[in-house]
Amino acid sequence: MKIKLIEFRNIASYGNKMQRVEFNQDNAELYLTLGKNGDGKTTIANAIIFALYGKVEGVRMSDLPNRINKDMLVRIKLKCGTMDVEIERGLAPNKFSVLINGVEFDKAGKRSVQEYLEEEVYGIPYHVFKNIIILSINDFKSFLTMSPSDKKQIIDKMFGFSILNDMQRAVKEERKTLKSDIDNYDSELKQIDESIVQVKIKLNQLQAQSDEKSKSEIELLKKKLIKFDENRIKLEGARDSITSKITVLDSELEDKSSTYSKLKYDLDITKKKLSLYENNTCPTCSAPLDSEFHTHKKEEYLTSIDRLPLEMKEAEESVNKIKVQINSAREKERAVVDKVSSLNASMRAIKNELVKIKEKATAGGEFEHLNELIKQFEEQEIDKNGEKSKHSNEYHFLEIIESILGEDGVKNLAVKTILPGLNTNIAAMAGTMHLPFHIRFNEKFDCIITHLGEEVNPMTLSTGERKKADFIIIIAIIKILKLRFPQLNLLFLDELLSSVDSDGVYNILKILSQVIKENQINTFVINHSVLPHEIFDKKLQIYRENGFSKFEIEGID
Repeated sequence: MKIKLIEFRNIASYGNKMQRVEFNQDNAELYLTLGKNGDGKTTIANAIIFALYGKVEGVRMSDLPNRINKDMLVRIKLKCGTMDVEIERGLAPNKFSVLINGVEFDKAGKRSVQEYLEEEVYGIPYHVFKNIIILSINDFKSFLTMSPSDKKQIIDKMFGFSILNDMQRAVKEERKTLKSDIDNYDSELKQIDESIVQVKIKLNQLQAQSDEKSKSEIELLKKKLIKFDENRIKLEGARDSITSKITVLDSELEDKSSTYSKLKYDLDITKKKLSLYENNTCPTCSAPLDSEFHTHKKEEYLTSIDRLPLEMKEAEESVNKIKVQINSAREKERAVVDKVSSLNASMRAIKNELVKIKEKATAGGEFEHLNELIKQFEEQEIDKNGEKSKHSNEYHFLEIIESILGEDGVKNLAVKTILPGLNTNIAAMAGTMHLPFHIRFNEKFDCIITHLGEEVNPMTLSTGERKKADFIIIIAIIKILKLRFPQLNLLFLDELLSSVDSDGVYNILKILSQVIKENQINTFVINHSVLPHEIFDKKLQIYRENGFSKFEIEGID
């Protein structure tokens, strides 16, 4: 996916004038992006994200259009393989159109078109684009100190391991289903074995019976046994139905409890946000918070303070209602279980009575029926064993597949392939920046820092040193990603150079300039401190005019 240009208007603080950035298709350029806080530097990145994916993480769609003009429009042109793609999206009013090689793409539905774009055209998932291509100090997590779970998610997304995870989950679910089927076969085989034993016992008993009285007793006991068994089956069906209902109620309870917890969390967050307006001044810079925007936000928070407790009460009532239903269902379930136990006891008593009958039965036809019954049970046993064996083979095969898709299988081989190049790039850039320590990743993708042969805790590094190390790692990873997504030509660095000394900033920018030229990646650098202009190719100056944001782009000689 190679971005050729982006145009937008009426998004966030930008007004009705169409803003345009056209990228050099022959040589990548380094953009010095300047502007005051709130002027709309990050909005350029958000416009690109919205144009490509139709959403911006952490921003409600209703908050994207300019509050005064509305009529937000974003247009982006791309080169994706042999396809020239043009996408227009708008809000207030809504608009979504896609041209591929000048022909409008057939819309079977917005969702299906978006899926086609991400899967067949871009080839870059939203989370990869958002987490790697647009890096902001506000949501950036250090590779040196992030948790193993966060690191695993990032690495899986960056290097396309997510599909392996999906496959592994699917295999695991299939294996779980097979295990349940195998357990059911075991249970059924056990019941068949017990039935064969019981019928043979009955047959032996009947063969020992010799008079009509014994025969009548056996017939009566059989009828009772059959009746009891029929009732037991019905009761077990009722029990299973109640159990299924309890499962559904448990799921509803979990959903409602989660809703309640989220509402409580939203209420707490809203109260914290509202507390910022108690003194009507910014707690950080002491600026007055009496603008129309802040007044609107304060009213919005007050409305939420009034609304959320009511929604929490409604959610709590739903939770309590479901709990009552669950308790009632469990009582019914216990009652059914008690009845089943009672029936089983009665059936055991009947079987014990049959065992006591020692006289030989005179009805030879009964023997034939029981022999046929035994034969049927044995045939069922052969069939069930065959099915169980088939499922067991599939289960063990999927067990092997799950292992291959796991951390020590294909992923490990892929990481081993990626690591040498990654570590080589990191070492080269660390030397260029004169870092006093060495950085490398091991096969578990843990970051190892050493100095004079001793391992160093990342938390003992200064903020500037960690920033330099993270920058080196980011650039090395982006070079790897460039191999995977060769048409990728965009990178945003938002305040990632803060806390880095001037020499470090200069070295970082020199490396950055070289890397983007080599890899054809147009890069926007946003920073509030002074940066050496001479390293940059262009300056993008953002300013306000008549209350609306706009920008101008000029070359730097």
